[in-house]
Amino acid sequence: MSYLDIQELNESAFGGEYDIIKVSAAIADELMDIYNLLSCGAAMGLDCGPILVSKSISSLSEPLKTVAIPGKNTTANFLFNYAYPQVKDKMYMNFSTIEQAVLDNQCSAGVLIHEGRFTYEEKGLHLISDLGTYWVEKTGLPIPLGVILVKKEINVKDIEDIIRSSIRYAESHHNELMPYILKYSNELNENVVKRHISLYVNDLSKDFGRPGRDSLEFLWKIKNKLEEDE
Repeated sequence: MSYLDIQELNESAFGGEYDIIKVSAAIADELMDIYNLLSCGAAMGLDCGPILVSKSISSLSEPLKTVAIPGKNTTANFLFNYAYPQVKDKMYMNFSTIEQAVLDNQCSAGVLIHEGRFTYEEKGLHLISDLGTYWVEKTGLPIPLGVILVKKEINVKDIEDIIRSSIRYAESHHNELMPYILKYSNELNENVVKRHISLYVNDLSKDFGRPGRDSLEFLWKIKNKLEEDE
């Protein structure tokens, strides 16, 4: 089992490196010749999207210059393009380094994912916009961030049963699992970690159903249109 940054996972998926892999929802449609999509284990919700923050810019009326993005193939990049198609000056970097890059004035703004949405204010950064909120307001659909794929030769139901069982176990054994979670977390504040989990692990994680599929299909449709327009 490997623990990789989301951009690294995306790149690995294109090479078919792993039998089971989590990838950005924005590129999952490009992998359907190798993988099948699971209906569980996804990162999806209504208030869990990436956020755009800055050290000096505090409103949408001010111009955006260079913006740090957590990977070219990520859903965060898609959601930024969806909200700000006019901004082309972007720098791609590991998600865990973006907050500091904004603080160090390496860029005028940055897109934060994961724990970053809980810590940016205490670091002195300003929220410019919530890209997930923008998506929900425009589409009325859940925000599809990440999904799990399995190689076509593997039984989908068997893996889905294991993942759902794992989620149920985790829900009732928080304290037992916390040391393991903190070991691989970028944020060691246990309260922040718990808020992170409660936001991203929800009913859609167990089965995203028709709303999730509608959201994914709409995302892929818009993504392809944006790419055609470039």
